[in-house]
Amino acid sequence: MNAACSAALPPIIPTDYKLQGKYEDIAGLKTYITGSDPTIDITGALPPCRGLIFAYDVFGLLAPTLQGADRLAQALNAVVLVPDFFEGAPIPLNILPADTDEKKALRQAFMEGKAGVVENGERLSRVRAEAGRRFEGVQGWGVFGLCWGGKLAALASGEGTAFKASGTAHPGRLALSDATQMTIPHICLFAPEDGTPGFRKEYGAALRQRNPQSEVEEYADMFHGWMGGRARLDEEVGAREFARG
Repeated sequence: MNAACSAALPPIIPTDYKLQGKYEDIAGLKTYITGSDPTIDITGALPPCRGLIFAYDVFGLLAPTLQGADRLAQALNAVVLVPDFFEGAPIPLNILPADTDEKKALRQAFMEGKAGVVENGERLSRVRAEAGRRFEGVQGWGVFGLCWGGKLAALASGEGTAFKASGTAHPGRLALSDATQMTIPHICLFAPEDGTPGFRKEYGAALRQRNPQSEVEEYADMFHGWMGGRARLDEEVGAREFARG
């Protein structure tokens, strides 16, 4: 979100964050919903006319990710949905660094099983379809993802997409072919470790060639995961860049 938006938002809460939304079932998935109901008083404005599906990283429904969802709802005056694709069983934070054979095997099994992008892409489509029916006042939907969730967002941005725009922060499993097939504006927030400088430049050029409204930005002081479950909100730089993102 830009500086004008973030300046109007409350400060980052590093610990004991109080969620502003609620949980409901959408398309068979427990889903965190924020900004969607006038009884959830986080905007003080009219009911939202924009919607965003927020696909988390592999660490699931953690407080930093949900705080980010609340902030997006406030900044955009939008309904934001965070589906629990992993159904309460994400990968644990202590799997990283994957510095043992056991950790590597657990991560690989998770990525090939519960985190499969084809099945979860279908789930994302079902969430989008039900959200459209439930929130009839929403005039357009976007999709945004963190790392793994960013891959879902990228794959959902091609021909025939049901979304108006998409984006990702610290993207995972980057592929140039994703960028070249997108048909909607896409924003990509990189950390320095998200691919080589040359690849990031090539990826950004491909995005802009497909759609001049697409944007790419590098957060030079950040690490992969700064906007999600691994966010370091108790550190000044980490909190500042989380807010800027």
